Amino acid sequence: MVELKNSKVLVTGASSMIGRVVTKKLEERGAIVVGILHKECDLLNWSETIDAFEKHKPDYCVHAAGYNGNIRFNKLYPSDIFYNTTTMGLNVLKACAITGVKKVITPLASCAYRSTDEKLKEDDFNIGIPDESVEAHGLSKKAIYHFSRQLCKQHDISAVCTIFNTAYGPGDSFDINKTKVVGGLIKKFVTAVENNDQEVECWGTGRPRRELIYCEDAAEGIIQALEKYSDVKQPINIGYNEDISIKELANMIADLTGFQGKITWDSTKPDGQYRKLLDPSRMKDYKIFIKDRTSLKDGLLKTIEWYKKNEN
Repeated sequence: MVELKNSKVLVTGASSMIGRVVTKKLEERGAIVVGILHKECDLLNWSETIDAFEKHKPDYCVHAAGYNGNIRFNKLYPSDIFYNTTTMGLNVLKACAITGVKKVITPLASCAYRSTDEKLKEDDFNIGIPDESVEAHGLSKKAIYHFSRQLCKQHDISAVCTIFNTAYGPGDSFDINKTKVVGGLIKKFVTAVENNDQEVECWGTGRPRRELIYCEDAAEGIIQALEKYSDVKQPINIGYNEDISIKELANMIADLTGFQGKITWDSTKPDGQYRKLLDPSRMKDYKIFIKDRTSLKDGLLKTIEWYKKNEN
């Protein structure tokens, strides 16, 4: 059990949605948090990365920085996604090992799993390749996982990987290339209500299913993994064991935003992977529990409210 009180924890990507919540929760546990921002340290640059770690000398690290977006972004910039994500991950992990960090947590992504309709289990992480729609991002996360394993063999460090599905919440990106399914739908329906539009067109068929996790709950899972999870050979899934179709999600967001018009679906646009549902059994084995988890309805309401105040 890692004792976080009075420990120094370095958080990369501290200004991201997940990074901000991880920072808050670490401080609530009494940790001394050092947040690394891109404007202060370019994690693609090895010299800047190692300098930051040598300067702050953290006990622990959460690598929450990333370079990714939606299906559109993955289609436009696959080589950039693979290079940037992998390079940042390897630089951070290597810096952790060299500067004596005791444990580092790297959140991966469910898209690193193979494309399947079955529940995604950690034992199957190395089987197959990611869905083509998110292949670059998925493969980059696999590369980071494998480097983590080799790092632990050579250095006295615990490098652990967590996996969760689409995180959403206040502070999420609503950029056209970066926003995921929740942010994209919220933006569409809020805009339609404000413009008094009578129709909203959504991508794909609406049939694919997604497991969604509120940012506060994802961050809690990450921190509890830092405290409790010790298996460096396998990642650990963080999730609710629940999913929803994109069509059902669109209807819910339409209702919550007050949209009363028609919803149509453009089936010429890609659906992406049909299902991404994590098997969270290992969470129970390691006593990782998300107490007072946020319901989908409450999480969506909080995200809609934040979007209206900050992005609209």
